[in-house]
Amino acid sequence: MDTSTLRLLWSVVLENSPESISHLPDTLFVRHLFEQIQARVNLSLDEQDAMQVYLHNKRGLILEMIRG
Repeated sequence: MDTSTLRLLWSVVLENSPESISHLPDTLFVRHLFEQIQARVNLSLDEQDAMQVYLHNKRGLILEMIRG
């Protein structure tokens, strides 16, 4: 993943409230954020896979960041 894609990811993350995503099961959490990213940028299949893995692996960090 390049830096612009990571910036977009964190921009999307910060637009979500903790209440809207913290209760979601892992697969829905990833899908919810991934769909928001896909709506803004067209990712290749490899980038899509990398993004989904990143979202899955960084779920805890993402939730910490939006809870502030």
